[in-house]
Amino acid sequence: MSSSNTSSLFNTDTELFTIGIVYVVLTVIVFPVYGLLIYALNSESELKENISYKLLNLLNYCDVSQSFCHFLTGIFLIFPIISEKAQFFVRIVGCTANSLWLATFIIMAVLAITRIGVAFFHIKATKWSGWMIVALGIGFTYILVVWMIGCVTQNFELTGPSWSYDMTVEYASLLANLELVLCFPTLALSFFSYILIISSICKKRNIAQSSSSSIFRTEVGILVQATILTAYMAILITLWHNADSWFKMRNFTLASLNCGWILFSHLNLVLLISINKGVRSQILKLLCSKKVPRQTSNLVPVHVSSTAPVES
Repeated sequence: MSSSNTSSLFNTDTELFTIGIVYVVLTVIVFPVYGLLIYALNSESELKENISYKLLNLLNYCDVSQSFCHFLTGIFLIFPIISEKAQFFVRIVGCTANSLWLATFIIMAVLAITRIGVAFFHIKATKWSGWMIVALGIGFTYILVVWMIGCVTQNFELTGPSWSYDMTVEYASLLANLELVLCFPTLALSFFSYILIISSICKKRNIAQSSSSSIFRTEVGILVQATILTAYMAILITLWHNADSWFKMRNFTLASLNCGWILFSHLNLVLLISINKGVRSQILKLLCSKKVPRQTSNLVPVHVSSTAPVES
């Protein structure tokens, strides 16, 4: 192959080429960390058996899969010949990334309701309830339908450095509006569920001061995580759906929005490890040969009326 043909494989647009490199670097750095996190959640029996952690691990799978789609986005920008020769595949990657993003909202909604069930209705933290399976089934059926429609109609396109619905495709506008219907109520549910739990614990603190103090710290940590993620996702969705009217659409603007989407996976990863002592302890045990003192899960069964002490 001649040198001229080799050089033509790369994007001649320096700006897009640079953005592609940034996407690849941003995504590659999380793969080993997510691998370690997922392994940690699957290797510790206390974490593995807890339904809340199973849901969190499902969220981790969605996040790392999104990161892989964003990695491919960077490859598409570095090597534009892929988009020219395999546009069908490129659009499938786009609608796959978007469907995985929507799936995170389904998981967050079920997780929020699960936490309320454990806190107020004494649902077992290690046992699947029928409604959880039904809710996940309905939610993922919707996601599967959205993904299949996207693959068939090719309704997601890579415009410069950013993904967006192709509004010239049938049903694309409807699906874009349905996203808002799904996303904002889910975010509100996730946030207010932890507000309710903390409020209830505060009222019960005089009944079991030691236990409730430990649980209170646990739930505050979860509330901090839920608040940050909720605010971040709400801002990102708002910016994404109003970018055309609020900003001048340049490559830098589009890349910034897409980087906001990419960095969600980083934020969720950092919060889960930094706030949750059970996860952090297990990761340290995997990384260090010296045994780390055992810490219980931050997502312990929360029975607000319990008088039994809870380890923290």
